[in-house]
Amino acid sequence: MTRRSREAAVVECSECGARDAIQIELTLPDDTEVTFNSCHRCENRWWESNSKVIDLTTVLEKARRR
Repeated sequence: MTRRSREAAVVECSECGARDAIQIELTLPDDTEVTFNSCHRCENRWWESNSKVIDLTTVLEKARRR
């Protein structure tokens, strides 16, 4: 897994509306680009790929080196 960017963007949490959620973009070993999002207020965490929410199981499967 590599980071596409060293900068984290501030995003709004879909659960509580807090504006201090962070967003970190990563490229997985299979070259899938994903974004990890985490809210500091409610601790909601979610992953996105191609602007769609994906589950952690999918991320872990794609991150596994074969």
